[in-house]
Amino acid sequence: MITGTLALWAALTTILYTLILGPALLFISLFSKTGRFPYKIGKLWAFLVMKTNRVKVQVEGMGKIDQGRSYVFISNHSSNLDPLAVAIKLSNTLRFIGKSSLGKIPLFGWAARRAKVIFIDRKDSPQAVARINKVIHELKDGISPYFFAEGTRNVGGRLQAFKKGGVVLALKAKLPIVPITILDGHKLFPKRAFRIKPGTMNVIVGDPVETSSYAEEDRDTVLEKVRSTILQTLQRHGVTG
Repeated sequence: MITGTLALWAALTTILYTLILGPALLFISLFSKTGRFPYKIGKLWAFLVMKTNRVKVQVEGMGKIDQGRSYVFISNHSSNLDPLAVAIKLSNTLRFIGKSSLGKIPLFGWAARRAKVIFIDRKDSPQAVARINKVIHELKDGISPYFFAEGTRNVGGRLQAFKKGGVVLALKAKLPIVPITILDGHKLFPKRAFRIKPGTMNVIVGDPVETSSYAEEDRDTVLEKVRSTILQTLQRHGVTG
């Protein structure tokens, strides 16, 4: 009974925040070419959802990144709370890369597109690559794409194989890659769950990987370097991959 009530509470409050902030996001997006101000509304939405469900977020390593510099952020993914956690704590304006099915969710998909979330169809690789390439010129002055490299949420926090899209983009754009390790989201809101449990998530910022010395043919080497960094961080915190 309690679990069902909490799940309903999470759903209703999230819908309420979307209905309240959505019109403001729509209006501001008409005048924001960079998407920075709509993104700030998205950050407020994320903060309210996390605060309402009593989820705290701690961050480590923020001194490794510069708010005014663009990066390609690549991380693990075990919970739908992950995007909210990094949006709240990372100072850069993020362009999340999401699967196209998320863009079809009523209200959420509409608001996310206005906040410049990049939805791609992973089954259509040429279309996905073209969509990502289209936004490369926008990645400046701190605006940074964010990839959940596993492509979908993992189970139990155990790291899966990484897809190459984020690394390919970084090599093309000559942007540094920042490995991000997200801890404990799966404990609070695991895959196929409806209730958000209160607790604390941790976001750990890794050392940036400079890509200027790599060619596009080195993508597998760079991908393994980024994945190994995240895997080692997970293992240090007791998560086996």
